[in-house]
Amino acid sequence: MSIAVICTGTELLKGSAVNTNLAYLGRELTAAGMPASLEITVGDHADELIRAIGDALHVADTLIISGGLGPTTDDLTLDTVARFFDIELVENEELKNKVQTFWNFHHSGRCPKQQFRQARVPRDGFILPNLVGSASGLGFETLYGGVQRKVFLLPGPPNEFEPMAHDVLLPHLISLRNENMITAGFLCCAGESSVFPVVEKAVSHLPVEVACAAGAGGTRIFLSGSDETAVEGAVAIARSVLECPILPTGEYDMADYLLKLLRNNSLTLGCAESCTGGLVANRFVTIPGASDVFKGSITAYANEIKTALLDVPQEILDEYGAVSPECAEAMALGCTKRLNCNCAVSTTGVAGPDGGTPEKPVGLVYVGACVNGRCLSRKLQLRGGRRIIRERAVENALILLFTLLTTAGNDSSC
Repeated sequence: MSIAVICTGTELLKGSAVNTNLAYLGRELTAAGMPASLEITVGDHADELIRAIGDALHVADTLIISGGLGPTTDDLTLDTVARFFDIELVENEELKNKVQTFWNFHHSGRCPKQQFRQARVPRDGFILPNLVGSASGLGFETLYGGVQRKVFLLPGPPNEFEPMAHDVLLPHLISLRNENMITAGFLCCAGESSVFPVVEKAVSHLPVEVACAAGAGGTRIFLSGSDETAVEGAVAIARSVLECPILPTGEYDMADYLLKLLRNNSLTLGCAESCTGGLVANRFVTIPGASDVFKGSITAYANEIKTALLDVPQEILDEYGAVSPECAEAMALGCTKRLNCNCAVSTTGVAGPDGGTPEKPVGLVYVGACVNGRCLSRKLQLRGGRRIIRERAVENALILLFTLLTTAGNDSSC
């Protein structure tokens, strides 16, 4: 099965919205051992979508299109796809009732006729349920260019797209695969360019495929094959040849795993942030169930707040400055005392674009971590703009906490 993804939306091309659907679907497909071969983003114009479909079908037999399924005039996906494949659209009574019910719940008065555009389905197609919004996903199979094609249409809003992709689309795609592919993997805290060649060479003698997905927190490694023993062996070899911090097999997100690790050890967590301004805390609180582990966060941007709220000694600020390992560790320790938690992470640095000095340039960040009174800090010299520096500081803070929780004082860098 070869897969192409088309994301529709003029807002994506203008940069007024971030294409999180592609990032999410790419990760999910790769984790399932079915990475996409091609992705195209187009505006809300029928001719653009027609060209994109034609291009996609040159490389893929399975097409996933997101966006453009709503009731407004710029929601052109369903009609355009039907025209391209010459497929008749028919009104579905089940979907019509759903649209009516959805409208009545959120509005008063009669449901406008245009809303029922969302009740149409391709003849002989099927419905991908949408439990969040009014526009259901759709799927159908058709012969095009002498090849049997599978086409899936999903709504664009991420809060509708993600659960539909995870709960409905992916299980369906997995069931359609010709081979009984098995995929296993893990997150390693290193860049893709340094990880992929090492793993690929190490497992080259086994009948497996290696795929990597890079992110700010490291690289997700996926090993796939039809032989379960070979996949398990490849995972063991890959883990043995990498020298950076590695999550257990099957774990791909550092914040999520840290919460599990802390929960299993009856530990609680807090954050003390300066240059990241709450981004570390956000990594945890976006995860359901974080409240039983995460106690809170203190954003101490100004030095007087570091002293007043985190008990950072004035002597440290006077002698070493706020951007220092001493301050990072004091912030983490103070956080555990102020929030009455066992563990804490901290960040302090120069995120730019100005504010740097020869001694402390833009990109200099110290992250700290404290576990049961034992503190550790790490110096980072990060490159990129302000956003990139802050994001990388967040992930390195999480990695440092993981290091402190899982080693006996080993400050190995990734």
